[in-house]
Amino acid sequence: MHIKYEINKSIDYAKQHTHDYLICFIANVDGYTDIKDFRNTKDTILTEYFTEDEYNTILNALRDIGYNVKVFFNELDFIEYANNIPYKNNIIVFNLARNGTGLCKKALIPSYCEFQGILHSGSDAYAVCLGRHKYHYNKLLSAFNLNVVDSWLFTSNGWLFNEEPPLGTMIIIKPTYESASRGIRETSIFKYSGSHEDYYVLKQLYNEFQQDIIVQKFIRGYEIQVPIIMIDRPYALNTVGIAIKSNKLIGESIITYDIAFSEEYSFYIYNENTDQIKRILSNSEKIAQILNIKNYGRCDYRIDENGNFYLTDISTHPYLIFHSAFAFIFKEMGYKYTDIFAHLIGNILINTKDE
Repeated sequence: MHIKYEINKSIDYAKQHTHDYLICFIANVDGYTDIKDFRNTKDTILTEYFTEDEYNTILNALRDIGYNVKVFFNELDFIEYANNIPYKNNIIVFNLARNGTGLCKKALIPSYCEFQGILHSGSDAYAVCLGRHKYHYNKLLSAFNLNVVDSWLFTSNGWLFNEEPPLGTMIIIKPTYESASRGIRETSIFKYSGSHEDYYVLKQLYNEFQQDIIVQKFIRGYEIQVPIIMIDRPYALNTVGIAIKSNKLIGESIITYDIAFSEEYSFYIYNENTDQIKRILSNSEKIAQILNIKNYGRCDYRIDENGNFYLTDISTHPYLIFHSAFAFIFKEMGYKYTDIFAHLIGNILINTKDE
């Protein structure tokens, strides 16, 4: 299959049906959405919200395709609206909302849409919840012998099953089901010694975010993201490298909360080794298939200086703003920004037609 042929087909299909569907666009926007996260953490949920400019850019892209778009800044506002309309088979929900707390906060809208039989832009509620729990999907994927980073789980009672990193291991600690680099700081990386000081750092992060802490072996080297679209099966589009301060080999650098918030990083096509790239793309497609990701997703990796690659994170609703791996790779493929959204909408409609 030539992937550009399929993308073009879905774009054309979306444009042919602009008068048949209403797009309900749900997104949390700074200044418009009431914050529902009341935990005492310095890494606020605002890094997961859209700025007004980012929101308007996506809204205009949806409208430029030709669709009528109804906007919602809160998930519950959409649910109230949908509960009061008699016909739900002529709407498509484009959901980018992630307000609130808890492992399944991003699953609220997918769950409601599945229950009501409403078309929506991403994965189902189960895949969304699984994709939030870094430790669970790590262990699931490792059972299939896929390339994932060594991981351990720190809970309210200490190490799960008393399994902890070997002493002397360089580790990175993260809240288990947060995104947008929340809880990721320069101090998140250190050599594990099993000391009381290490325990205190882990317990402090646990208390701050009120959730288990995933501890991963830290991989020094490159960081890449692999955007994936789902046609008849998953297709990994390319390996998109992340550069920090124009450095492609970022070594021990990471995208901290502060860097993510300020977007002080850039993208490039990672092409160090052709055979390695093929294996990364294949690994990503298998991951998407196992986790049952729908329509689109993303796999994130660290690659050491010997070329060994390790999955560190996945996203079932990756960012689609201008400053994102998806926007970067679509532009590299010769598409306009609006084509991302036309493809995703067209793909929903084609897959529904084929069922």
